[in-house]
Amino acid sequence: MHDKQNGFGLVEIMVGLGVGMLAMVVVMQVFSQAEGQKRTTTGGADAQSNGAIALSMIERDGKMAGWGMANSMFSNCNTTYSYCDGDLSCGGSTGAITGLSMAPAVITDGGNGPDSFLVQYFANPREGSFRYPASTELRSNMPQPSSELNVGNTAGCREGDLILVQQAGKCTLMQATQIQDQALKIQHNPGASGHYNPPANYQNANNWPAYTKPAQLSCFSAPPGGALYQRAYSVNNLHQLLRSDNSANPAIVNDVVAPEIVDMQLEYGISTATESWVSAWTPATGSWAHPTAADFKLVKAVRIALVARSVQYEKPEPNQQCATTTNDMVSKWSSWATFNTTGYPADWKCYRYKVFETIVPLRNVIWG
Repeated sequence: MHDKQNGFGLVEIMVGLGVGMLAMVVVMQVFSQAEGQKRTTTGGADAQSNGAIALSMIERDGKMAGWGMANSMFSNCNTTYSYCDGDLSCGGSTGAITGLSMAPAVITDGGNGPDSFLVQYFANPREGSFRYPASTELRSNMPQPSSELNVGNTAGCREGDLILVQQAGKCTLMQATQIQDQALKIQHNPGASGHYNPPANYQNANNWPAYTKPAQLSCFSAPPGGALYQRAYSVNNLHQLLRSDNSANPAIVNDVVAPEIVDMQLEYGISTATESWVSAWTPATGSWAHPTAADFKLVKAVRIALVARSVQYEKPEPNQQCATTTNDMVSKWSSWATFNTTGYPADWKCYRYKVFETIVPLRNVIWG
């Protein structure tokens, strides 16, 4: 008597393997699509976070532009005389300080690439040692540009402070080397304690002005790396938003604020001389590439547009080009900003983007 044995034949095994393989293909297709959607969603969330953080930091610093510079006397500096003896505290180069401006916010046009943004203050508003500039006036004429300053009072002025003297559209930047409180005099001699003070022959050769009473002047503490405290934002070739400043301990140089920022465009919001609101917007091109002191008086706000890229690469179909983002989409990113994609990576259409926009009022300028 033989026992009956149950089992699978070769045909049955082959059929089972075929069904299993087919089921595995279906499962892998579903998993691949779900994983792709997950990566796209995650990449979009990263772009959202990066863009929001970047815009928030620029907006925060932009709103504080002009901190301590709201006094109207500083806006009258049509011509500013300055000097650095080469010490790092005043910029590291000998001669007139290039680019010195009393403008609270400066846009530099990037051409076909991203713009950059610079904000200025009399001192770092986040430091507890900040002192608002002390103002006074001359009580006697200066025979020479290098003459000592006879002032109405010395309250608020300290040795090492910078002094800005203003009269009839001309301004001179000096450094106090000695304060004589009882005599009401301020010395501004060249040397180890007066890196901003040129020798007399330099002043005479470059027609520095000698001021007469009652010229206005202010004393203020300078940051360690220049006449004014500055904070700058720019976008590099690695698509990173960078921040730099001339603060102390130590200065921040090209600190990465946010990755995957591919573009930044800015415009000045200007008013007429009789208005306190923005009546027109203009990029930093043409006559506004190098605004005059009179032009900066009209600037009441800036508007910013940031483009953040998703980290997810959207692979195109075989034998096709990427079309995740198209030129038509780019043209609709903003109602005012123009984004030139010629400077973007060659595969820029394989990514998704988010655009962030805001208007930053220059509150210290408006209130001043």
